[in-house]
Amino acid sequence: MKKYINTFSKLFIVALAFSISGCSIDDIKPIDKLTSENTIRDEASAQAVLNGVYDLVRADEVTAYPLYLAAFGDEGVITGRLAGGSSFNTNEVNVENRYLANLYNGQYKIINAANFLIQELEAGKAIDISDERKGEMISEAKFQRAFAYFNLLRFFGQYYDMNSAYGVVLRTEFATRLAADPRSTVQETYNLIVSDLEYAMENGPLYVEHFYSGSLAAKALLAKVKLYTGEYGESARLAEEVIYNGEGYELEASYSDIFANQYNSSEVIFAHYAGPGAEGGSNMYQISNTSYSEYLRGLADEQVEGTGSLSGNGSNYDPRFSYAYSATTKGVNQQGKYPFASNLSSPNNTTYFLRMAEMYLIHAEAVVRSGGDTSLALESLNTIRERAELEDKTFSDVPTLLEDIRQEKLLELFYENGEPLYDLVRYDILGNLDASTIKPTMNTKDVYILPIPSEVIIGNNKVVQNPGY
Repeated sequence: MKKYINTFSKLFIVALAFSISGCSIDDIKPIDKLTSENTIRDEASAQAVLNGVYDLVRADEVTAYPLYLAAFGDEGVITGRLAGGSSFNTNEVNVENRYLANLYNGQYKIINAANFLIQELEAGKAIDISDERKGEMISEAKFQRAFAYFNLLRFFGQYYDMNSAYGVVLRTEFATRLAADPRSTVQETYNLIVSDLEYAMENGPLYVEHFYSGSLAAKALLAKVKLYTGEYGESARLAEEVIYNGEGYELEASYSDIFANQYNSSEVIFAHYAGPGAEGGSNMYQISNTSYSEYLRGLADEQVEGTGSLSGNGSNYDPRFSYAYSATTKGVNQQGKYPFASNLSSPNNTTYFLRMAEMYLIHAEAVVRSGGDTSLALESLNTIRERAELEDKTFSDVPTLLEDIRQEKLLELFYENGEPLYDLVRYDILGNLDASTIKPTMNTKDVYILPIPSEVIIGNNKVVQNPGY
């Protein structure tokens, strides 16, 4: 089902259709030449637009966010020249921060492109396309829209409070000009995300390459969303179905194989396409401007007896930490998970949005929080630890087991998709820990999320800024 998403001919239409000026989705050039006659006419032209949606997922402002969230949370620090990066280390991000507008705008570009494709396909603009394929294309677009809104909500909304008015601006129609709209509530935002993912799960394609969003990717993302919304039984059920899928997705035998195989890894449920040169690149080579946090290093040191060392292949650290940072395996970017330079001859690096190990750990946490069988949670947790050749955890009490799961997610997923930050916030909100004891600058809920960029407030006077900014 390979569709060659990185070819110029298939992206030209989208480059024309979705050119956006300014720093906010609220500032969009009118596109006089955008009509169904010259954009979506049949399956091939619809596929070209869908490929353009996927291409937007690879944009620098989208793929670089794990670096910033790692510094904003407990994974690491920004040590070098990374646009607007230093204030993320101390949770003091200003509304004028140059990266914020890019982060905000990058997600809304995806949403706007997805809205156009959904709108045109539902209107029947593509002739000679089967109902099945049309449903698959709509499902892929809805997955991307849901994922973008989920990211926006976690970046800029009070995603941890279902009763909060501080959701994000929701748009489900293609926009060609400035529109001032207020923020929706957190509940309303989740409602749209869940609706889109349920459609994508039901109608999405099967057995797709891992840089496409099929039915299984929708189920995996929905399992994560349900963990956030507190629907733990449903989260556990969905995660278990992903783990025991029939499409060949499974844990790699070796942790290092994930990053050697990149998006082709059997473990990767969804990641962007990566290929040689700028066209197939991501911004993850900027990992060289980051380093691990002392909290992560200390946690990795606790997993193995003896004093940790990063010389040679590393010793007496969690092997996953050693793989990323030891002298032998850290590679050109000083981080083994992202081994490739950014140049014409390099394969380029993948950003790992969803992978199987996270499903095991979502399952473990959701089972515990739902009051389920803790032995099942331990089984999922220890499956991941055993691959890392670490001792199994045993059950003593629920609070300890929950903390074991959170720490394992950090050790497994650091610098991949920002998830350890959201875990830290969730555990704090639910009373499992005090985030400031792990990162002292996370001393108020206001800094659990980012401020709305100033350009957005200027361009849309109906948007209310987040508290504390």
